[in-house]
Amino acid sequence: MLFLAVFCGFLTENFREHIVENQREKVLMKSMLKDLHADTVFFSQMIKGISEYNTHIDSLIAIINNNPDWNNSVKEIYQEQVWINLYFKAVYSDRTIMQLKNSGNFRLIRNTSVSDAIIQYDGYVRNFVISMQDEGLLEQWKKIDNYSAEIFKSSVFRAWMETWMKSGSVPPIQLPTAPYFLSTDKKQIDNYINLLDKYAVFNSWFIQNVQSAIKQAKDLELLIKKEYHLK
Repeated sequence: MLFLAVFCGFLTENFREHIVENQREKVLMKSMLKDLHADTVFFSQMIKGISEYNTHIDSLIAIINNNPDWNNSVKEIYQEQVWINLYFKAVYSDRTIMQLKNSGNFRLIRNTSVSDAIIQYDGYVRNFVISMQDEGLLEQWKKIDNYSAEIFKSSVFRAWMETWMKSGSVPPIQLPTAPYFLSTDKKQIDNYINLLDKYAVFNSWFIQNVQSAIKQAKDLELLIKKEYHLK
């Protein structure tokens, strides 16, 4: 009888632990859905922003390429160039995934298709979005930023940003005093255009990776909702 009582107590405790873990698993999956939604929203905004940067890059190249007199196009040049000073940093909502990794809670995800998909998604975002931006895209942007500092007057960008932050809307350009540019050397301009073209290629490549990340996020979201009967 004593053995039976101990055994029943053991089963009861296991059953309680099983229920608690089931509840904890569902809580984690709800949290994961919030993170995936945040990723989808932010990544979509980032694609829109970087695509706009590429538009300004193309417009700037068209204006300055083989242009013998920049002073005739000074306003148009600076209207495009100020945008290239901006940088859209990727933000990854990995709160739940880090919690799963650091606390050993991955064992709670007993659905292998879900756990495998989470690991695959996390690996893709870290390697093909975050790492590409930090190790590839950022380096290209730094080169352009350093090079443009030898050609354009940074006071234009400063005034533009300060006005934008105060007004909340994109302001017109405030031109500097003449001379409007620090340099219009042909070889220097050609090198700058070459850097812009390379940066635009990296941007387009990066956008494709982010689009793939969004698709994986949406697929994972649907899988979690299906397997855990969540809305």
